[in-house]
Formats: sequence, C-alpha cells, structure tokens
Amino acid sequence: MFCPDTGASFRQESISHQLRVLTNKTNRRAEAMIHMALKREVTQMQGQVIGYLCMHKDLDVFQHNIEAVFSISRSTASKMLTLMEDNGLITRTGVARDARLKKIVPTEKSVRLFHQISQGMEQLEQLMRAGLTDEEVQELLRLLRKVQKNVE
Repeated sequence: MFCPDTGASFRQESISHQLRVLTNKTNRRAEAMIHMALKREVTQMQGQVIGYLCMHKDLDVFQHNIEAVFSISRSTASKMLTLMEDNGLITRTGVARDARLKKIVPTEKSVRLFHQISQGMEQLEQLMRAGLTDEEVQELLRLLRKVQKNVE
C-alpha cells in the first residue's frame, strides 16, 4: 500500500504493523482491566515497576536495574521514580557499600496495588492465551524473542 500524502509505503501485513496494533489493543485492555479498578492511581509503567519491585523484593533494586529491565532512558527512569516517591509508592534508601546508590523499595501502598494489578494482569494473560495450545504459546514466545533480538 502507498500513502500519497507522505510517499511512504505501508504494509498492513508487516510484523511491525501487527505488533503495533497488538500493543495498542493490549494497552487499552490493560487500562480497562487494571487501571480503571485502581482509579488511575498509577500509570501502566509505574504498575510494571511496582510489579518488578514486589516480585524481586529479596534483591537490592536500583535505578539502573529499572532502566535495563524496562529499556528506558536514565532521565525517564529518574522522572518516573521521583514521581513514584512523591506519590508514596516507593522509598529510596542509601546502601552502606556506596553512598551514591539508592535502593528502591516498594511501600505498603505499592504492595496493595501490586495485588490488584496482579489479578488484572492474570486476567489479561488468560484472555491473550484463549484459543492457543501450550505449544502455540511457546512458539509465539520463541518467535517474539527472536524478533526482539533482531531489533536490539
């Protein structure tokens, strides 16, 4: 397909188009299932960070870990974590071995939100797996990891 306004070609059956459509639909569904229930207390990205912190509570997590895990820039992570701290979702505490490092710890408020988010994410995962066999899910995950590696 050709776009006369921009001169760019557009293929509806391209991988990038299908992933963009799936991402948009998934984000809308996640918003409906999770964030409406939370009355917009957290953004989707903040919810993912809360989930990561709660699932890795036995580890020391720092800003650079959040940057790497979510593939976000230092400034994006810094702004988001500052906002989360201001909203009582996390605390940042120094560590003895390096005064420059600040360990990120979820607050009790975050732990409560994590349980609500987890229920919504489980519903979303079940919805996405509907009609797929276990083998199809594994193949889809394998292919998605392969595409992700290609674009790194």
